[in-house]
Amino acid sequence: MKFTKIIAIAAFLFPLKIFAQEECFNNAEVTARILQHVEKKDPDAVKALPACLKLDRKLMLKVTLIDPTQFQNTADILKEDENFVRRLLKVNPQILQYAATKLRSDKIFMEQATYLNRDALQYADPKLLDDRLFMKKMIMIDSRNYMFASERLREIPEFAATAFYDNGLLLSFAPKKIKSDKKLVEIAAKSNNAAIEFAADDLKKDKGFMSLAKKKSSLNKEDLEKFLQENYTAELKKKNLGWTISNRAKFFEKNKIITRNYITKWHRNINFEDEKIREELRLISADSRNYPILWKEDFKKYPDLIKKIEKFFLDHKVDQNTIDNLTVTDLWKVKNKPLTLAFNLYLLRDSKDIDLGPEFSDVTSLTAIVQKQRGKWRMTVVEVIFDSEIKMDVSYQNGHKKYVLWDFYAAKKDQKNPRIIFKVEDRFADYFEIFEEQSGGKYQMVDRVDPLARARVNPPHEN
Repeated sequence: MKFTKIIAIAAFLFPLKIFAQEECFNNAEVTARILQHVEKKDPDAVKALPACLKLDRKLMLKVTLIDPTQFQNTADILKEDENFVRRLLKVNPQILQYAATKLRSDKIFMEQATYLNRDALQYADPKLLDDRLFMKKMIMIDSRNYMFASERLREIPEFAATAFYDNGLLLSFAPKKIKSDKKLVEIAAKSNNAAIEFAADDLKKDKGFMSLAKKKSSLNKEDLEKFLQENYTAELKKKNLGWTISNRAKFFEKNKIITRNYITKWHRNINFEDEKIREELRLISADSRNYPILWKEDFKKYPDLIKKIEKFFLDHKVDQNTIDNLTVTDLWKVKNKPLTLAFNLYLLRDSKDIDLGPEFSDVTSLTAIVQKQRGKWRMTVVEVIFDSEIKMDVSYQNGHKKYVLWDFYAAKKDQKNPRIIFKVEDRFADYFEIFEEQSGGKYQMVDRVDPLARARVNPPHEN
């Protein structure tokens, strides 16, 4: 055994601080030992390493994938490296808080960061969040960015009006001055009448606003939970698998325009490294079994909607090739007047970053509700993934968290404005999220229900 290898192995038989020496030793065994300390949440796992190892991009990538907080102890040059940080952001947005101030105050970089994660601006430099021109642009791109603006900018009526028109509930993040502005509160309340709860007390007592408050959702939580449990849960007695969610589109089968399964499969490889057997699992698209029809063909009846969706992706820096290759898994008509559709576009490919390992896949997805008013489409984004690297996990039914359009809910048979039910396929449990139309034509999630938990405690009566 080579002397350097003996030293390297011996170093890990003692605390990591033994690495504080001029010479760097790095091989598979050294890397493995470092990663073991990272997995054990050792705060010195990276801090105690010599500078040369803190500069090792492949090593620091592996470390950060296990514990994002370790990124704060990597070499400063990596925390300032725009390409390296963006690479990590595609996997975990939490990384951004440990990036260099130089990056967190860079307008172009931070704008692009929001395309990878909508809440990225929470980690921006405070000076940038007080930059009027920059924040005006960011609120125009995504109204949600209003909550991250400095208080000085959140007091600007123009900024508030732009944000509230798209999402009235952002009134909750407004300063007192804005919450007392009758015109701005009215904009927020018309977008989402629940916003009235966040208005100043004197406006809540105003007769005009009291009428808006009365238009709150009539959703009865107990009735809803009972309905979901009784109609969408089933006990798998033969297989002894307990309760499961079933009966998709039980009541609104006719509303389905397109419903397709995006078929994936787990591919297993057995590798032999250093006389050891290592199994690798990779989730891949079963292209031979998926429909070759691209989304624009399915949306050809709605050319202006195609343009809106395409612009949405392009504005968020998704490349044209990715956009063109998306496919439709669901396209349902919610109602005719005004025309309202719910849909999902999806694409899964091999990871573009080979250093991440086989368990990562490149995913692009958009689940949304759109409504056409006065010739223009308004879009509510339920869930979106912008061309990101996601670690696939067998604990998920389809490798990662997904939103599946499940059915509509109408409290009355003649209800012309049904609520939309999405089943969320999460890591250890599936549950429902219910979306309801607001006064401005946008939709808002109004409840989350786990019908399986209720069924296990209080099983529905058998018919």
